[in-house]
Amino acid sequence: MIQMDNSQKNSVNEPTNMKESSDSFSKAFFFIVPFTVTVIVTLVTYLFYPLTAASNLVWLPLLVIYWTTIWGLTLLYRYKRGGVFNKERFKLTLKLKGEHLWLQYLLVYGPFIYSIPLFFINYATNLSVNMYLVILLASIINGPSEETFWRACLEDAGKQAGVSERNRLIYAPIVFALWHTAFVIHLFPWDQTWIMWWGGTMLITWTSGLIWMWVMHRSERLVPQVIYHSCANFINIFPLFLVTILDFIFKSNEHY
Repeated sequence: MIQMDNSQKNSVNEPTNMKESSDSFSKAFFFIVPFTVTVIVTLVTYLFYPLTAASNLVWLPLLVIYWTTIWGLTLLYRYKRGGVFNKERFKLTLKLKGEHLWLQYLLVYGPFIYSIPLFFINYATNLSVNMYLVILLASIINGPSEETFWRACLEDAGKQAGVSERNRLIYAPIVFALWHTAFVIHLFPWDQTWIMWWGGTMLITWTSGLIWMWVMHRSERLVPQVIYHSCANFINIFPLFLVTILDFIFKSNEHY
């Protein structure tokens, strides 16, 4: 009867180290699947045009389709390869840790503190009660959803695919920014301003994705980014969309 030594037994019983593995499923998930998010959200949203276009509510099915897609993909990866919901990563704390700690705090909490007075100056009095409820619900869903898929899930897929930390930091924020192309396609007028809106959206979302991914690499934590992401959606991104961008779109539609 063949006897296995301790090292052989350990290799059978222990999961493969993420940093050393390179499986094809994770490679496809990391490099290809993020682009399918843009395609799915863009195409499926068109199906809801007969119901929403006249009332300018196309953003509603777009967001629902988007959240459903990224949570479906996250759970698929979790089922196939495990990971994602790491205990340290999702520790319920506002504290960060690791190297460059002062810079981590500055990047995560600095923009939030700066945005608070701007919210009261630009948006607070222009939002109705219903608008507040909508952006509150959307912010609570969007922050955790995006950080879980675009940071936690892609981070683990990249590790399993054998992608270096540096290349994960480069690639993940790019595909995070690119999904917003679906957002711009459906919610901005197709005129000479479209490329400006697209370029601005890409720059803002790429920068945000890069910062939040870098902080996760340094601290191994994600909850502070989730909280700031949701807060940024509530006091900045969604109010900007409701008060400024939708008003711009309404006027453009009236003009045409």
